[in-house]
Amino acid sequence: MRLNRIKAVAGAAAAALLVVTALAGCSSDSDDSGSGGGGKWAKSSGTLVFGTVPDKAGSDSNWKPLEDYIAKKTGYKVEFYPTADYTALIAAAVAGKVDVAAFSGLTYVQATNKGAELNVASSVIASKGLTDPGYYSEAIVPAGSSITTLAGAKGKKVCFVDPNSTSGFLFGLLALQKAGLNVKSSGQDASGAPKFDDFTATFAGSHDKSVQAVGAKQCDVGFAEDSEAEPAAKKGTLKVIGKEYVPGGPLVYSKNLPQDAQDKIKPVLSSITLDQITAAGVDATEAFQEGFQAAKPETDDYYKSIRDICEQIPAAKCAPTS
Repeated sequence: MRLNRIKAVAGAAAAALLVVTALAGCSSDSDDSGSGGGGKWAKSSGTLVFGTVPDKAGSDSNWKPLEDYIAKKTGYKVEFYPTADYTALIAAAVAGKVDVAAFSGLTYVQATNKGAELNVASSVIASKGLTDPGYYSEAIVPAGSSITTLAGAKGKKVCFVDPNSTSGFLFGLLALQKAGLNVKSSGQDASGAPKFDDFTATFAGSHDKSVQAVGAKQCDVGFAEDSEAEPAAKKGTLKVIGKEYVPGGPLVYSKNLPQDAQDKIKPVLSSITLDQITAAGVDATEAFQEGFQAAKPETDDYYKSIRDICEQIPAAKCAPTS
């Protein structure tokens, strides 16, 4: 099982490298679209390369309504950037291979820590019923579990999403720390994932897979975003025993784009509602609405709370290294 995991990680890394390499060959170092202000596009003039965190199955189709909305409002072609995992999106942003992206808070912080040149336009209200940007990281256990609080996770197997996941790892560690567990890493396993003395960590790869693993009792406790955990709880396959409010993921655009392109993109990304998307003639699909209700203007300062947690929990490895 460990060998399969190592192969999977190696395969994902190779796929990410191939995608970055392929797009590197297509990048445009100059603005030849007739627009002013210099700068460069990730692929070609007039085409916005759009990246998202692959936090669940179907990320490309789930985000298509936003891509179509951006295309209609800016007049640019929008092309989806396929990413095999969270690390691949961070690498692509650092390499300047995406023009626009929907990050999670943590992956945005990690990308900028590594030198990605990004401007925050807005932050997403992901969960239904919220009026401010954000969503919830939920702690879950299988239906019928005797564990009722996170203190019961001590000595148990805990499912996380990905070491770069905001709600599926960073805020999971924060919740466990609040429950009195030691979240200081005691080393790494064969695949490079952190080990902990108080619990055994395993990474499912995405939010839906973390929910599935907990529901199937492959983990005693797990973490996932509310849009994935709540439906499973309603079906009765698991129960929610805790939640942490998470800052909304940012919608960003590249600082490397020509200035006039940035001036056109910023107001489009800064404030978005489902009504606006529909009014533009775009079908705001049910899958899209599971993770997007609106976006409100924000700046990089909004993500200071995540940077503070990164300093508080070294095992997350998201604090600046300089």
